[in-house]
Amino acid sequence: MKVLLISENQCRDNLIPYPIGVASIAAAVKAAGHQVVGLDLMFSDDPAGDTACAVRDFDPGCIGLSVRNIDNQDKYAGEFYLPPVREVVSAIQSETHAPIVFGGAGFTIFPLECLEYLGLELGIVGEGEDSFVRLLHLIETGGDFNGLPGMAILRGGEGKVNAPGPAPDLGLLLPPDRDVFDVGLYNWSPGSGPAFTANLQSRRGCHMRCVYCSNPLLEGRKVRLRDPSAVADEMQLLEDRGIKMAIFTDSLFNYPTDYAERLCREIADRHLSLRWTASVNPAFNHPGLFDLMRQAGCSTLSVGNESGSVDMLAALRKGFSKDDIVETIRAARGSGLGFYCFLLLGGPGETRESVDESVALLEELEPESVRVTVGIRIYPGCELQDIAVREGFISADQNLLYPAFYLAPRVEPWLHEYMKEVCGRHPGWLL
Repeated sequence: MKVLLISENQCRDNLIPYPIGVASIAAAVKAAGHQVVGLDLMFSDDPAGDTACAVRDFDPGCIGLSVRNIDNQDKYAGEFYLPPVREVVSAIQSETHAPIVFGGAGFTIFPLECLEYLGLELGIVGEGEDSFVRLLHLIETGGDFNGLPGMAILRGGEGKVNAPGPAPDLGLLLPPDRDVFDVGLYNWSPGSGPAFTANLQSRRGCHMRCVYCSNPLLEGRKVRLRDPSAVADEMQLLEDRGIKMAIFTDSLFNYPTDYAERLCREIADRHLSLRWTASVNPAFNHPGLFDLMRQAGCSTLSVGNESGSVDMLAALRKGFSKDDIVETIRAARGSGLGFYCFLLLGGPGETRESVDESVALLEELEPESVRVTVGIRIYPGCELQDIAVREGFISADQNLLYPAFYLAPRVEPWLHEYMKEVCGRHPGWLL
């Protein structure tokens, strides 16, 4: 079958990631014997028009449409990203009656809501390498896919979402196909312009319990690991393609710590020139790991602190202490690594005192950059949803596809303007 895979993401806020998820689907689909063409709309000036041309030229038997983000998670300057997706869907439907299968991180969080909004019938939630290939076979043979794991189906106003199948063994998956989606377009060097960044993944899943985070809904709570040599091989391929900088998309690069150490030793043994960044959790600061990361080519850490307040770290269920943040930053600085931090303000119990405590800590630690968010996007299935219902921010049956935010009443009247002032005093602090 001829399969057109479309990466719809056009968001250029902050780092602009290579579409690694749909590129992984492309690898699985090609390995199953299908003919695959990819369309990356990140670089399109006319997404609907380019989509229509691609469908017309390729005449696919099935179209996979991946949506990474639903909105920009900004309470004060919100952007809802689905209207342009609707235009892409209309462009597809103007050229073909081939089935459109929705997927991606954004879709997985809101499967039936997305299908209803876009007027589509089919989608796959979660990791789709297996289910999408099986779906293509059933479409070709006229088989019944209603019971297929991970299928979301909306027909005649009736919808259902099947539970995903077992989480895939990462050792059995192919690396992303970086030809179907050209990774060369994401060859960014810091300071060189828009941050179109190549990426890779050494593990999937997150076992943490942060009240606001949807990542465990996407990849599960069990952390699954790739063989370090396979990850290093993939980095070698990126370097061979001329890529200078890459980002690990792993939720927690430093967990499990022993795996991170083995991975860094494997990468260091390759003597690559490729530089990379990764996200680390202060709960898993281990002596010597940052030295190994630097030796393996790491240049900068994204430290997932989110707060600097003792009370708010507990309220957000971050799983680490203020002292852990300080020790992590000291270790990073001692290893010669750059680092940037985050402030996610306005959560349950936030007060003027907790805000000032967070700001004071990051002023003391002096990260290269601080990304500040005021108000926390509420996602279904997260503990914050239950808290927001109890406190009257949202109703129990509210459609959260349309962005809703939690912002503690005691700070809501003044916090956003206050943080504008704070960011204005600190180069590198962004609101």
